[in-house]
Amino acid sequence: MSIYYTIPLLMIESIKAYAKINLHLEVLNKRPDSYHNICSIMAKINIFDLLQLEECKLHNSHAIDITIRCIGGQNAAIVKEIPPEQNLITKAIRLYCSTAHIGSRVAITLKKEIPSGAGLGGGSADAAAALMLCNNVFNKFSHNELMALAAEIGADVPFCLNGKIALCEGKGEIVTPLKKIPLPDSVVIVFNDVHSSTKTAYTALMRSFSPVLSKKEAVLALWDKNDVVALLNIFKNDFQEILFDNNPQLKGIYHTLQDSAPDFIQMTGSGSALFALFSDFGKANEVFLTLKPHYSQVFVSNLLMT
Repeated sequence: MSIYYTIPLLMIESIKAYAKINLHLEVLNKRPDSYHNICSIMAKINIFDLLQLEECKLHNSHAIDITIRCIGGQNAAIVKEIPPEQNLITKAIRLYCSTAHIGSRVAITLKKEIPSGAGLGGGSADAAAALMLCNNVFNKFSHNELMALAAEIGADVPFCLNGKIALCEGKGEIVTPLKKIPLPDSVVIVFNDVHSSTKTAYTALMRSFSPVLSKKEAVLALWDKNDVVALLNIFKNDFQEILFDNNPQLKGIYHTLQDSAPDFIQMTGSGSALFALFSDFGKANEVFLTLKPHYSQVFVSNLLMT
């Protein structure tokens, strides 16, 4: 018979799980572990899911009982479509508790705003938030140990755990925070329910085990000099042209955003959301209001750089 011990929830009981965009994304080569090495600059944006810890109990066995209840949000339907054990929140909590050798009953509520299959890192952000909630209560791991757990869950989870704007290398687990520079920080994001498979996108690149030439050093040199104009000319996403070739609709969205004269446009992650950066929030909001009636999901937000 299991005996449960309720843990008082006195500290952080809710966490915002922020979406991310890839300002720069190069896929360098295959790895023996089936991942790819990347060179990416990721930035968090002010669009977020909200995770609330509703119940947390220890018990005297090693059983781990996890409940996730979705309480709404623009993309609440996503949660119902994912089997509970495949949800990255479940995987994060189960990994945390099993690694810490603790039995527990954990109940989470989720308000889901970030779309899935968009390249915005919603699942990864939720997993990182779940790790933080667990560690706030149980306090079993250092930050570096949490980062190691995050890397076991998914390539983007370490970034979601670690910072607001950073260089991400390896499969994504090597995260180096970057200084704030005067990038245009107002963001319009368009996602028209074209769901992109990360695995399919990587396969289509046909990378070998030998790395391609990277722009990392050039990007970092320009970053160090605060040369925003040059950076916006050198940033790239290796997945973009492949997805555009297979989905003419995405190229059409790109040209629509281009007509609004932003400072920069690009696809994020392995797709399929596109984002445009503007120096002026008023202009970004005008574009948002213009595009909102025409696409499934349009957001206006800002980069989180501090």
